[in-house]
Amino acid sequence: MDSRYKQEVQKYGKKDAMLALCVYLAIAALIVIQWLIRANYDFTGFLGLVDLLAMPIIVIGIVFTIVIVKKQGLASIGLHKEKMWPTLRFGFLIALIFSTFGIVPGLVYGWEFNSIGAIIPVLFTVFILAAFEDVFFVGYLQTRLYGLFKKDALAMFVGAVLFAIIHIPVGLLGDIGTDLISALISWFIMHLLFVLIFRRHFSLIPVFMAHMLTNFFRRGQLWVEFNPYYNGLWMYTAEYLVLLILVIFGIVNWRRAKRERK
Repeated sequence: MDSRYKQEVQKYGKKDAMLALCVYLAIAALIVIQWLIRANYDFTGFLGLVDLLAMPIIVIGIVFTIVIVKKQGLASIGLHKEKMWPTLRFGFLIALIFSTFGIVPGLVYGWEFNSIGAIIPVLFTVFILAAFEDVFFVGYLQTRLYGLFKKDALAMFVGAVLFAIIHIPVGLLGDIGTDLISALISWFIMHLLFVLIFRRHFSLIPVFMAHMLTNFFRRGQLWVEFNPYYNGLWMYTAEYLVLLILVIFGIVNWRRAKRERK
């Protein structure tokens, strides 16, 4: 386990974990309510903006209130200025990989680029949605789960399961259809990927960058028209590639630390 990450998660006990799980259940209930509303009403204009921003504002507000009241600080969820340059450098490297795999298929298959005016609102949307998920699931919930689940692998497994489950209502509004199992596996793996990125510098900055870009390129809205199969294939390849690199890097560090302790 990464040293800074290990130091942080060891601070939390059962009460912290139970509180985080209670907040998770409350947010899950709000998401189901939002899903029911969206299934019956189509919001546009100002109401569409309110619908987009309401959940992120509520969730981030709850998390910030908890860490401030409990005097844990925003640094405890990965919002800090420590090692900013290495963190940004790592974030840009991850962003470069995802951007390459997101843009190259369009160049290979001859897809037409969308207009800047169409792309910017999509980037804003995916950033807002990614940021609030990362603050809660990666920075807050995942780190507090160690209060109940002391084994690293188990804590990450539980966090990934919770992340996948809470996406079911959102997925049902989309086009996953009967492919729910594949979607759950994808969400599960995405959480593991984001947590491994987070652990590198205990910072949400590279996680924000990775999550925003994966969501953006997965939507295919960089292009006027595109092939969803090939687009998805390239993005899944990028995600698994980054995940593999981070796992190998983690194993190398673990073996190095083990040798140093002897």
